[in-house]
Amino acid sequence: MSSETDLVAIEAELDAHCAAYVAAGFAPGLVYGVVGPDGLRHCLGVGHADDEHRRPDEHTRFPVASLSKAFTTAAVLICRDRGLLGLDDPVTTWVPQLRLVGGDRPPTVRELASMCGGLTEDNSWTDVQIDMPAPALAAQLTAGVRLSGLPGVGFDYSNLGYALLGLVVEQASGTAFATFVTTEILEPLGLADTSFSPLSHGRQVLATGYTRCDDRWVGLPDVTAQGFAAAAGMVSTIADLARWITWLCDGFDEDGPATGPLSRSSRREMQRVHTVIAPTVTAAPEGTWAVSVTGYGLGLIVEHDLRHGVIVTHPGSLPGYRTHIRWHPASRLGLVVASNSHRGGVGTLGARSFSRLLTAVDAPARTVRLWPETVAARRDTETLVRTWDDALASRLFAANIEPDRPVAQRRAEIDRLVAAVGPLRDPLPDDDVIAATSPAEVTWSIPGEHGELVCMVHLTSTEPVGVQELVVTARTGPRARSHLDISPRRTSTPLPAWANVGVEL
Repeated sequence: MSSETDLVAIEAELDAHCAAYVAAGFAPGLVYGVVGPDGLRHCLGVGHADDEHRRPDEHTRFPVASLSKAFTTAAVLICRDRGLLGLDDPVTTWVPQLRLVGGDRPPTVRELASMCGGLTEDNSWTDVQIDMPAPALAAQLTAGVRLSGLPGVGFDYSNLGYALLGLVVEQASGTAFATFVTTEILEPLGLADTSFSPLSHGRQVLATGYTRCDDRWVGLPDVTAQGFAAAAGMVSTIADLARWITWLCDGFDEDGPATGPLSRSSRREMQRVHTVIAPTVTAAPEGTWAVSVTGYGLGLIVEHDLRHGVIVTHPGSLPGYRTHIRWHPASRLGLVVASNSHRGGVGTLGARSFSRLLTAVDAPARTVRLWPETVAARRDTETLVRTWDDALASRLFAANIEPDRPVAQRRAEIDRLVAAVGPLRDPLPDDDVIAATSPAEVTWSIPGEHGELVCMVHLTSTEPVGVQELVVTARTGPRARSHLDISPRRTSTPLPAWANVGVEL
């Protein structure tokens, strides 16, 4: 039997998955794009976008539904950063006509943005309210809005809460919400094909939304969001969403000047968990398991995946359309999917395709860039292990080392371990690292004739830095695997159990 294996480019594999989605009858058309650190790097459209059977591409416009929420929270944070509002302001400070029924206080701006405002889940209702005129929404707010839970207590997905945030932005900025988002976010970022009107760029570039009736696709009328524009009213393209993802990922960069309407700090604020959602364990078709802890950020969903680390995502769904975005801040890779039917599971397609992408490129869950002082402490510690020097130990160790365990005992233990695996061989290069969980910590190996020493140092954050934790163990079997963790403090203070952490010097 032949053992030959043909390697297929990951893009070709994803192309096949997306083509099969349309071939299976889940949508008349679909387009997806792979996003890299520099923007859109691959795109494929399959099927047809409209009754003229135009093939969708990266410039075809789709209503993106709840992908609008991240733009809304960006607008809220722009107002916050300018001192126009506070995230802990009660929503009634800005929407005084809102009459709440139940609860012991109004939800805050932050609670509405992070989906813990006490409002009930309302996706089905919103689908037919998306074009509710602003005066009708105002009348509804005055008539009364019932809280289903206490604000700030737990997650519940509310589109009405985001409609309220649109009103908050209007009142705080003195500008109509759509105008504010356009002038303060879309135009500065060059998102020229994104707007709040399906027909703003002409009917010929807009995908028609379809539903299934009597075994055929039937087009739905175009709908322009009004009162719920801040929740689900935007229209965009794969190309523009790729730029949006790239800019949000830039919030995690440390080098170079920040660009765009929001600081990197505020962008990171959007992409961290503010409200926890129940953990999930998902079975994949190939028999593997995906374990993740998920939460809502600000307009975005944040997953902590056991294998891949942090993934930021959000679905969008309206009658006739489904969209999905997700990205991996550690690798700056992303995926955007849009289809012109609400049948099927674009979110499942996107999640599985993106997991395949991250696996194919062996993307680390995160990359740790060691401090120069950490690299230096490794060298100095290895010098101590090989030839003890009390003066060097005094300069190297932080004040807690002696009371935690007397240095004399540490030295005697190290001498015993060296005798067990020695004599010691030449030092390994600095970039030969077993594990690192932060820039202040590194685990490495010192090879010996009869095994190895596995050593770990963890530095303080105060200047000048010193070694606050030193662990040395001996192994006489095969060389320690990558990502071996020897720190005893993990038993009381667990850190993320990501196995594939990259390390840079």
